[in-house]
Amino acid sequence: MGDTMSEKKILIIDKSVELFAKNGFESTSVQDITKACGISKGAFYLHFESKNSLLISIFQLFLDKFTEKVSSALQMEVSPKDKLELFLRIQFEETDHYSNFILMLLREQTKPDNNDLFLLMKKMDTQLNDNLSTLLVDIYGEDIENHLVDMIIMIKGLMKGYSELIVMCDSNFDHSKLARYLLSRIDSLVAGLTTPFLETNFFNKNNPELDCSKS
Repeated sequence: MGDTMSEKKILIIDKSVELFAKNGFESTSVQDITKACGISKGAFYLHFESKNSLLISIFQLFLDKFTEKVSSALQMEVSPKDKLELFLRIQFEETDHYSNFILMLLREQTKPDNNDLFLLMKKMDTQLNDNLSTLLVDIYGEDIENHLVDMIIMIKGLMKGYSELIVMCDSNFDHSKLARYLLSRIDSLVAGLTTPFLETNFFNKNNPELDCSKS
């Protein structure tokens, strides 16, 4: 969580995640959070300007930790396919670890008025697209490039389905086994590819931040 983050700030984040998941973001007050932490409101506002800024800090922490783990995995001296398997495993591990927070987001689709959380979500999705695009080309070669948009959408659909099971059903999945299973399904998808359904610049035309044609 970073050496500069105080124990009290970590406590506020941990307790607020529990309360947000249990009671919902809107239904949880700053007073509820301070009571659970055993601190004053003044102590809360020393660390966070508002409940919305707390929510953004939680998501930023999640994004930073996830990005750090993915970056380390992608720098490992293993085969591209092993990197993809590790990438998928990290996705499921982090989803499991932050399941309470993700559950709250799924239930309420909470978004602060200042749009900061939405931008962080877009950033995370863009990183996911970029990583998948790079890994797919490294594994399957240039022939996959015309199919990147279709493949990314299908892989993200598989990941989303199993991630929701992890969060909603409190399932004790073997993350490594699940990653290997998805890797096998991705091989099957690639083997069955025909004419691309979506153009490689589809994301670029609909959202410049999600361009897959730059791979």
